[in-house]
Amino acid sequence: MRTTFAMATIVASAIVGLTVSGTAAARTMVFHDTFSNAQQDDNQCGIDGSSVVHGQDITQVYADGTTRVEVNFKYVFTSGATGKSFEISAAVQETGAGPIVNPDGTVSFVSTFKGLPQKLKIPNGPILTRDAGYVTIYETFDPNTGDLISQTLSPDHGPHPSLADPSLFCDVIVAALT
Repeated sequence: MRTTFAMATIVASAIVGLTVSGTAAARTMVFHDTFSNAQQDDNQCGIDGSSVVHGQDITQVYADGTTRVEVNFKYVFTSGATGKSFEISAAVQETGAGPIVNPDGTVSFVSTFKGLPQKLKIPNGPILTRDAGYVTIYETFDPNTGDLISQTLSPDHGPHPSLADPSLFCDVIVAALT
């Protein structure tokens, strides 16, 4: 889930940065993207394998610098050693604000996720873990190093087990693929 959250936040932040720094931020800008990629040399949680991802996203950047990103994708990873696979799918909407420069010089981003940020399952099999619902993430970074200084979740109307326990993703993946 952190991967899904991070991907959406990075895309939105990059677009916001480009838009706010330009002079044409007076109207809403909309970007549509459809993506599909096969990767023969992939690695998940220390397990080598291959993957395929298909999806689409729609990003809107508003005149005030806030964003709205809708992402829908399916990613399938197959272990090279065992031939076993897992699947991640998402159908999520993220609204964001930032970069916000704080009085102490740090930079913050606020992202709200609604929907299904992550469903992890065996293809044609059981669900291993599912994050769904509504959550707002407040993150503050050191502007010089890019290091995360703090992260707060509020409110958390889910379940969001992957946010509560970041090691859950790899724990579930390793067990499913070995």
